[in-house]
Amino acid sequence: MTELYEVITPSASIGTLKGVGKKTEEKLNSIGIHTVNDVVFHLPNSYVDQNPTDVNSVKLEEVITVSGVVKTEPTVTYLRKGLNRMSFHMETNNVYIKVTFFNQAYLKKQIEVGDTINVHGKFNKPKQEMSGRSIIKPNGDTMDMRYALNKVMNNKTFGNIVKEVFRTHIFNQDLPEYLIKKYKLMPIKQTLYHLHFPDNMDELQNARRTMKFYELFMFQVKIIEKRKQERVPQKESIIKYDIDKLKRFIGTLPFELTKDQKTSVNDICRDLLSEFNMHRLLQGDVGSGKTIVAGISVYALKTALKQSAIMVPTEVLANQHYESLVESFNDELTIELLTGTTTPSEKRRIKEALKNGDIDLIIGTHALFEDDVVFKDLGLVIIDEQHRFGVNQREKLIKKAKSRNVLYMTATPIPRTLSITAFGDMDVSLIKTMPAGRLPIKTFWKKEKEIDEVLAFIKKEMDAGRNIYVVAPLIEESEVLDLMTTEEVYHMFRETFGEDKVELVHGRMKPEEKRKAMARFESLETPILVSTTVIEVGINVKNATVMTIFNAERFGLSTLHQLRGRVGRNDLQSYCILISEGKTEQAQMRMNIMTETTDGFVLSERDLEMRGPGDFFGVRQSGLPEFKVADLVHDYRILEVARSEAIKLFKEQ
Repeated sequence: MTELYEVITPSASIGTLKGVGKKTEEKLNSIGIHTVNDVVFHLPNSYVDQNPTDVNSVKLEEVITVSGVVKTEPTVTYLRKGLNRMSFHMETNNVYIKVTFFNQAYLKKQIEVGDTINVHGKFNKPKQEMSGRSIIKPNGDTMDMRYALNKVMNNKTFGNIVKEVFRTHIFNQDLPEYLIKKYKLMPIKQTLYHLHFPDNMDELQNARRTMKFYELFMFQVKIIEKRKQERVPQKESIIKYDIDKLKRFIGTLPFELTKDQKTSVNDICRDLLSEFNMHRLLQGDVGSGKTIVAGISVYALKTALKQSAIMVPTEVLANQHYESLVESFNDELTIELLTGTTTPSEKRRIKEALKNGDIDLIIGTHALFEDDVVFKDLGLVIIDEQHRFGVNQREKLIKKAKSRNVLYMTATPIPRTLSITAFGDMDVSLIKTMPAGRLPIKTFWKKEKEIDEVLAFIKKEMDAGRNIYVVAPLIEESEVLDLMTTEEVYHMFRETFGEDKVELVHGRMKPEEKRKAMARFESLETPILVSTTVIEVGINVKNATVMTIFNAERFGLSTLHQLRGRVGRNDLQSYCILISEGKTEQAQMRMNIMTETTDGFVLSERDLEMRGPGDFFGVRQSGLPEFKVADLVHDYRILEVARSEAIKLFKEQ
């Protein structure tokens, strides 16, 4: 992102600017301003329009600037120690108003009867009174800007430093001229100047519009450049799989692939035959069947005598993939599991077999990064929930492949705006259609006073031989938040249904304890599982029909949707019960959205709107851009246009 904001090259140190001494340089360095580019892109964080307004156009109360003639001598009243009030009357647009300033008695010297002055403050139309904030010189700045400077200097001093950069430096990066004309934009130097020193709000808005386009267009150009550099033709990338064997294999599956699964398989197969490395993102809603698509891809590699690896962020998810793929493909593929809890003797056996080429598919966690995990011929790397891995971690495994074909999978439906920014250098396949026979999950919002009704419903499902999930947000009691903790919920369910009917699983348990607890739950030995969000991904108990979430307002929409996706994995009617008091407007909005739709892609767009791009994944996504002016949520139309123009630019080269 740094090069996006290098409009002045070379970017000199701020110490080269007139008026910036050693102490000033150190102060600016402390807030991240080191170069002249940093100066011009340290934009104001607030603007106040100080152009005079006609008081007759104000409806009730509004902060405005009023220009008028002083009619009475200002008087100062001392109300108590540390508090004084200065008042006078002025006439503006044939309206006689009273103006009051608190604790600004020094302004009295600037006010004389008969003078025309501009007063900025809050105007109360019904009372014809103004609570003054400042007096503005008639020929002074019409816009007041405020910078985030952490008190290292005042706004005026920093503004003078900004003006010095504009006076002395050449701006040598800009948008293509044809785009400036086509979309009625400004040159970048003019844009930045008006962002710092606008004469009015219209000028500011035009500058903001240009800067949004500039940021989004230049970022898309960088993404396409990166993709172009990586897409170098290589014979090693071509995987000559046996198409007849693959078709026969797909024909043996006990179900027919959905339309989206077929399309995704075709996309992947086309990539495998290409001389360019595969770099594809497979997006699929929870339960949509991404794992089957991955398994078919692995089989294609086997027919070409090449190996595959699936890397996942948690042991729970690794076990889930292993069990699912062994069940579906064990007769056709040699599959092994490698995690942190694999025994030393098993690790040695697996690593030896992997090196000899006796394993078609290895499924593992971070254990796959280890240097002594060596492949005979790794041809496909599949990374699930890839945003949970760092860039370097992903690269460490990918480097082990002779042909760097990478398939990223995510069960977090990604909004289009993020898909073309954070994942803009990937090809994307979507699985939206659900497997045949699945019924939509019915979602209900209940309050704590209705808990007896919820418990009665759970008993009914449990008596019918179903598994029940129960989720609470915290392990230990909080002194600050009034929440039902996991422990409290666990004890409540044990008292209601019996100690032998309820299992507890949380993140602090050892993997082996967790595995045994899950086995007891899946076998219906203990039909109710109380847990934290440790079960958000990677759990596939087909007999589960109820997901109950306490304090549901504590979770984002994406997490709630992931949790809901743990049920509804069969032809039985399944249910999600959200328990929340819904005390805030945002909490109520979340609960209503969840009860209105089960479409993960619709939810992802709403989640992005509510939480913002930085928090969409729960942690700040590595590589997600932080723009100075552009907003990925509200500026998606500009983003679409900018991407389209960036693509055209490269096609014409």
